[in-house]
Amino acid sequence: MIKLLIVEDNDFERNALQNYMNWDILGIRQVETAFNGLDGLEKARALMPDIIISDVKMPGMSGIEMAKQIIQFCPQVKIIFSSGHEDVSLMQEAMEVRAFSYLIKPLKQEELTALIKKTTSILVDEKLSHVENNKMIEQFNNNLRYLQSRFLEELIVSGRSADDSRSIYVQANDLKLRMIGMYRLALIEFDFGEDADIFENANILNVILYGLESAQRFKNAIFLKKSGKGVIALLHTLVNGDEESAKAVGEIEAEIERLSKENSYKYIIGVSDLFANLDELHLAYKQARTAARKRVELGYGRIVYYADDKEAAAASSGSEPLNPKAAISQMIDRVCEGDSNEEETNRLIQCMLVEPNKNIDYVQSLFIYLFSNLSKRMTGMDESFEKIAENEIDIFKNIINAKTIPDMIVYTSKILVSVSSYMGRKRLNKDDYIIKEILDILNREYREPITLTYLSDRVYLSPNYLRILFKEKMEISIQEYLTRLRIGKAKELLKETRYKIHEVGEKVGYENSTYFNIVFKNYVQMTPGEYRNKHM
Repeated sequence: MIKLLIVEDNDFERNALQNYMNWDILGIRQVETAFNGLDGLEKARALMPDIIISDVKMPGMSGIEMAKQIIQFCPQVKIIFSSGHEDVSLMQEAMEVRAFSYLIKPLKQEELTALIKKTTSILVDEKLSHVENNKMIEQFNNNLRYLQSRFLEELIVSGRSADDSRSIYVQANDLKLRMIGMYRLALIEFDFGEDADIFENANILNVILYGLESAQRFKNAIFLKKSGKGVIALLHTLVNGDEESAKAVGEIEAEIERLSKENSYKYIIGVSDLFANLDELHLAYKQARTAARKRVELGYGRIVYYADDKEAAAASSGSEPLNPKAAISQMIDRVCEGDSNEEETNRLIQCMLVEPNKNIDYVQSLFIYLFSNLSKRMTGMDESFEKIAENEIDIFKNIINAKTIPDMIVYTSKILVSVSSYMGRKRLNKDDYIIKEILDILNREYREPITLTYLSDRVYLSPNYLRILFKEKMEISIQEYLTRLRIGKAKELLKETRYKIHEVGEKVGYENSTYFNIVFKNYVQMTPGEYRNKHM
């Protein structure tokens, strides 16, 4: 709807303009009048007109002075001046306030009609253009996050922007990327597990990205999703350099840790050196990626700085490497003698791995060499390596499938300690002590979920060997012993307390009350409720 304001101090002319023109046909739906410049200024504030027809000379405030003030708060208005004087100076002043036209009185209807048609046509075009511009601005703002991400991804991953003909800083400014000072890049890589669904992984990655972007404390960080299983964090506007960026990286790790409680994954954060220019982000990305690859050697759940890795490499280059096969031979001797505890085993493994420029394939070959020679040594001692530990082929598969060196170390240490413990007990005849230790655990922890693997870890035996040993000594399986123990405790509670049936089951290790009822009836030949009624 186009709105018109008529400002005229002559009553006859003002009324004539308002009532004798067919404004509705001309597309003007609202017409207001004012009797001088001051009144016109007040009416304009309330109406915010599209067109003003105003006399030039009026008492109190001239039309030109009024126009100067109106265009301050209503810049889009079209002002048409009318005057009975063909004064060049007045016309110049009118042009200075961006007058749309200047008419000489008396006004002719045909001339005014043609001018109003032209004015309304221009107003319609401007409003359509304004709407189109607003749509474009809205579309740009809605896609700004995507455009920023695309620009930075090009810059970081490929080392160039989408438009190399323009300055990187000009493009960054166009995309409202207000970044100054120093920069540092952090690459966060995730491991969601072997059996994780690819779509579920993508959802978890989106959750992580949203969590990082939503955290208020990361004002000077931009987060980008890296194809696959990673997130890139661009830390910018770093004034205090290392100290400020270290704090930011630490806070990012804390947020990653917090989110990991809701979503199961492992992570490593590789961090680049500090850089001063945006066009160096590609080099920063290479450094962060190199640091993140240390997960193979160091494992997950840590921050690795590229600078620290360079210093470690420089330090190791000056040291004389040890002979890993000599360390393996020493380790096998200690294990077969039964003298190797967990701490000693881990120390020997670390000695075995002190080798510059090691990669995961090299380390896997060392562990396979270790177990192959240990199996041969035990065969020569008339001992079954498979009976004490695991099948040799399964061990080799587990080593090959391990993703990091720390994973291999934990797995290997567990087997070696188990074998060493067996050999030591055999030498000192400590099987009875092991059985006593197992019985103590069962009697103390029967309320908790207990598995054969859990018990074997506690006494440094393989699950298979522990199962055989317990059956030989007790003439009953571990599971049967645990079930009888739990049912005995349940009988006591049913007779001596007022706990509900499902509460009794929970207190003796059965979370599922239905399963508790089935097991109890199988052993006692009556349900828990029947047993309580009989003995109360």
